[in-house]
Amino acid sequence: MKQKNIAISCMLAACLLSCQKTDNTFDPMFDNRCHVQQKDRGDEWPGAYMWHPGQLAAWLQADNLARSKGRCVYVGYPDSYYKRSESTLFRADTDLDNAGMLEWRSTGEVQLTLDGEVQACNRNQFEIPAGKHILQILVTAQSRIPALIVTGVGLEDENCWTASTDGENWSPVESDSRYCCPESFPDEAQEVLVTIPYEGKIKLKDGEQRLIDFKYLELGYVRMHVKGNARLAFSVGETPEEARNTVISDFEQYALDTLSIEGEQDISLEERALRYLNITAVEGECTVSNLHFDAEMWPVNPEMGFECDDEDLNDIFNAAKATLHTCMHNFYLDGVKRDFLPWGLDAILSSIGADFAFGDRQLSRNGISIALLPDHPKKEDIGVYDYPLHALIGLQQEYLRYGDLKTSLMFQKRIIDQMSVYMSIQDENGFITSSGGSWGFIPGWNLQNGPERSGTAAYAQMLLMENFRIAARFARLWGMPELAEIYTSRADLLEKSIKDCFWDAERRVFINGLRLDGSRDERISHHSQYWAVLTGLYPETEYRHLFEEVYPSIPDYFGDVSFEKGYEAIAFAKAGYMSEFMDIMKKIFGVWLEKGHTRFPENFMVNESEAKQLEFYDRPFGLSLCHGANGVAPVCAVVYGLFGFRQDMDHPGEYTVSPRLFNLKYMKGYFPVKEGRISIQVTEEGEVQVDAPDNCTVRVLDQ
Repeated sequence: MKQKNIAISCMLAACLLSCQKTDNTFDPMFDNRCHVQQKDRGDEWPGAYMWHPGQLAAWLQADNLARSKGRCVYVGYPDSYYKRSESTLFRADTDLDNAGMLEWRSTGEVQLTLDGEVQACNRNQFEIPAGKHILQILVTAQSRIPALIVTGVGLEDENCWTASTDGENWSPVESDSRYCCPESFPDEAQEVLVTIPYEGKIKLKDGEQRLIDFKYLELGYVRMHVKGNARLAFSVGETPEEARNTVISDFEQYALDTLSIEGEQDISLEERALRYLNITAVEGECTVSNLHFDAEMWPVNPEMGFECDDEDLNDIFNAAKATLHTCMHNFYLDGVKRDFLPWGLDAILSSIGADFAFGDRQLSRNGISIALLPDHPKKEDIGVYDYPLHALIGLQQEYLRYGDLKTSLMFQKRIIDQMSVYMSIQDENGFITSSGGSWGFIPGWNLQNGPERSGTAAYAQMLLMENFRIAARFARLWGMPELAEIYTSRADLLEKSIKDCFWDAERRVFINGLRLDGSRDERISHHSQYWAVLTGLYPETEYRHLFEEVYPSIPDYFGDVSFEKGYEAIAFAKAGYMSEFMDIMKKIFGVWLEKGHTRFPENFMVNESEAKQLEFYDRPFGLSLCHGANGVAPVCAVVYGLFGFRQDMDHPGEYTVSPRLFNLKYMKGYFPVKEGRISIQVTEEGEVQVDAPDNCTVRVLDQ
């Protein structure tokens, strides 16, 4: 690459605003027809609530699971997760010239000690005397997260505090600026209601039904005013077919009650994920008015925009952001209809795109905590063998995006313990093997061409190698060089073993791996190839062979497309084959939108019948049609492919961009970095304009 002769200039505000104009098509929060009901959270304090690292995720996970079990028919979890604690001890060292008053609020009962002596406290206040003292505050809360917010004597900064759940092991506290209102606890619902209206009245006679399309697939409450005398049945779905379904055993969410109406009344249906509502007048007749869908949506500030001359690509990008947004509920969720749960891979992969789209650091942290193994982990805690390995991928992304070691230090012990567990199950080659009886390896749902869930999957060894590399980088940043060397040696062993065991020199590809009986799985799937590109194992000299000859010939590659496409987009971008990936997006993501969908599903089965495309787990409507992780690929394609954005852990304040139009006539957009916003515009004549923050280095390169 060489540095490009380029104009670095501020772009017009109108240009940037226009990048969001098509959001209205896909996201109700930015649709002028819809009304956002803002929450009044009360007065703000200078600081924010703090808690022991990972506890917010643990409590919110339990909340999501309870909501899921109350609404979703099929709910299951394979892993062992970080446990909730009902008490947390907070500690700060003080050194005051003069006595000062400390004030606090908490989620439970408080016991304050000064220099080891329990103090009597009245009205959430205590005067700290001048001089050096050790202050400890124990918060006990049996029904919610133990959390604390303080003001006074300069202790509002979270960096003043450490936290412990056992009084022996101390960590930096976890906190987020959004939780700055003493009367609004961090484990309370953060969503706002976005009212999606239905225009007009509906008149129903005996036996008639009406299908309502709210256009947006969201989670929330359908509400209406009904006048008449009738018995009404309701059903909902992500598609018209699902909403019109009359077989209760086919529902992925519990069936809604049939209601009897006499005279006039307002109706609010139970919480459901839906786009379509079907109303049937079982008996009688009535008029329905003021029909609307109050969607529960995570408050966001869009931090990324993109526009080009290709409207199909614009729609794909904006639908991707909307897909990610719909699945933001305490975590980056799997999906909103079927299970409403955070899964390690999905949460991390979603954050890799959503960190650019929305920049919600706390949701990313919650996902990292879910992906990591629990305290004192054992082999038995690994439900899906490769899922915890995505946690360090997310931690590296988090460090690059936000620019500090806070999160890695919060989870330092859990990271080290997790790496120790994986080291304990490595064989002489450094490999880990799924021995059956568990969920095994799941690199995405496309397993038609392998690898098998049991055995020694090649891609998983690549992912493990990358984990050791990332762990080594963090260890060096933590000032732990000996630990870094241990991790580096493990990574080096894996690199050699992977090349020796899984590289097929004749076909110039990586095979799937080894079966459980030790035999070689010589099949070629895309999983090993894109992880080899991402980890640097695949020779750059063979990129043309891989992307132009191997990929097009992989069986079922285009017929069964699951959520690994986010990672794969980055691999295509790294190799410089973004034009090919845009073709893939149009053939798969674009065709899906052409069918009238507004969110991206868990799996694209493009060659199947319409009915078959909705099936999953052998259930007719089992497929999640809004799956957050499948919103990642288009976002990453723009950031890493079209804009050519690059950064690394060794130089966190230095960036390169290499904008390329490929087959486009023009493009413009912006995305966040920790120092601010990078804006890019490329004209049809090839003129490139870049606006970058002053406090970082951005080099513009030609590819």
